[in-house]
Amino acid sequence: MATPSHTLIFLFLCLPAILAKANILGDLFPNPCTCSKENETRLHMYLHQFPHLPGVPNRNEYEMVNSSEPIGFGNMIVHDWALTTSLSANENVVGRLQGFHLQAGQTTTSWYTAHTIVFRDGSFAGSTLEVSGITEVKPNGEWSIKGGTAAFASAHGTIKFINSPSSTATDAIKELDIHVFHTPETGV
Repeated sequence: MATPSHTLIFLFLCLPAILAKANILGDLFPNPCTCSKENETRLHMYLHQFPHLPGVPNRNEYEMVNSSEPIGFGNMIVHDWALTTSLSANENVVGRLQGFHLQAGQTTTSWYTAHTIVFRDGSFAGSTLEVSGITEVKPNGEWSIKGGTAAFASAHGTIKFINSPSSTATDAIKELDIHVFHTPETGV
């Protein structure tokens, strides 16, 4: 005959495992999560910035706030940069980076950048990525991905960028390595 201690051990340790295996608890406590699996996407693209400098044709950014502070602290520029899959600014345009950059450094050139990448062509057309971070005057940097829509729903990740050696005075090109995790939308 089983002693009370053996019965308690059986009830607390073995019975839940037996009931779970028999799927009896599944009817009483169903798993509410029907989450889709998170996807990982890597993209290599090019950002084309036509600066707000004098003599630059087809500028895609404009100064909204002009500060007289040293190094332009407080300057704000609104941008609508082109996103391509090649070094040419006029070919393979798949989207735009729309937002602003604000000179946030008091002692160094340090631009806080916030924009939405709006995909207009290609397999991600209609999708967006919400991006922000600091862009300093150096050859490379990184922005964070904070969200997204459509194909990039619930996005998070990073965008590493380098200033392209193909840049000119009228087309500042950044090579973007986009690494994004996202959960596809389910049918609504």
